[in-house]
Amino acid sequence: MRLKLILAAVLLGGIALAQGQLPEPKDGVTIYVVRSGDSLWNISKRFFNSPLLWPRLWELNPFIDNPNLIYPGEVLALKSIPPKAPTIPVVKIAPEIGVKKIEEVQPPPPVVYYSRGGDVGFIAPDEWEDMGAILSSEPPKILLGEGDTVYTNVGSEDNVQPGDAFTIFRSSKVVLHPITGRRVGYKVANLGEIEIIEVLGKRMSSAKITGSYREITRGARIRPLESFVKEVVIKKGIEKADGYVVESLNNVELTGKGDVVYVDIGEQDGVVPGNTLSIYEHPRYAYDPDAGRNVVIPGALIGKMVVFNIRKDTATGIIVESARQIEKGDVVSVDL
Repeated sequence: MRLKLILAAVLLGGIALAQGQLPEPKDGVTIYVVRSGDSLWNISKRFFNSPLLWPRLWELNPFIDNPNLIYPGEVLALKSIPPKAPTIPVVKIAPEIGVKKIEEVQPPPPVVYYSRGGDVGFIAPDEWEDMGAILSSEPPKILLGEGDTVYTNVGSEDNVQPGDAFTIFRSSKVVLHPITGRRVGYKVANLGEIEIIEVLGKRMSSAKITGSYREITRGARIRPLESFVKEVVIKKGIEKADGYVVESLNNVELTGKGDVVYVDIGEQDGVVPGNTLSIYEHPRYAYDPDAGRNVVIPGALIGKMVVFNIRKDTATGIIVESARQIEKGDVVSVDL
């Protein structure tokens, strides 16, 4: 009997939690990109300290047909944002002249979190310089992953010490501009990270794979660890900049919400992590019979992306909104 009462209390408490308002999510995160193994239950536990709040999270994201089925790459709202938030005026009165000043209280900027931040990669103008490579593993095998022990060709000659961390990467195909045909650079794929266990010689050390984003094989290149952004605060652009989508993370022609893409504007254009870019169809021509010539039809707005990583003249971002599939050659413009 006592057990039944306890179970009833827990169920009633869970129902009350689910029917109430969601608390503020942890760390100000308002948008979350689903990764493999996620569920509404564990996302609620992570950001709201209670898995029992998952029905409220489902209610905030009506595009989810089945709460038991969410997919990697889907973008979830963690906070309800009213269509038009009321402003709270602050009135300052200067008695000597009787002038009133009204200042609007601005809400904190939204935060975008991408759990696979190290996986987004980037485009480098030249082949990314490496320090060494993975030679073999213990035991020997073709495909390597997190937790595996490997041997590298960096050692005392490179001033390597136990505990030093390295990025594992692969430079893939040359990226050509979809409009001009010029070379944009080399696509760099981040595969994971290693940590040196023991220095075995001038050009030899053992290491452990501490993180794995993609398949790692013998011969993969390494260089000193570079930190990758997983969370950005949305920022307005400070200057106008336009460019093009030039490539995607997964080497596909068509992309959409949740996909990672690369654009040909970057630091030299004033772009910073957290900027949002509007994505437009590439303008097309149509024949005007009255004018007797072709006229330009402007591209329609088809999506939005958030910048996570920047280089001198390129940037990496995740598509957070898409009205249709986005392809290489579509136009991007910094939101001011």
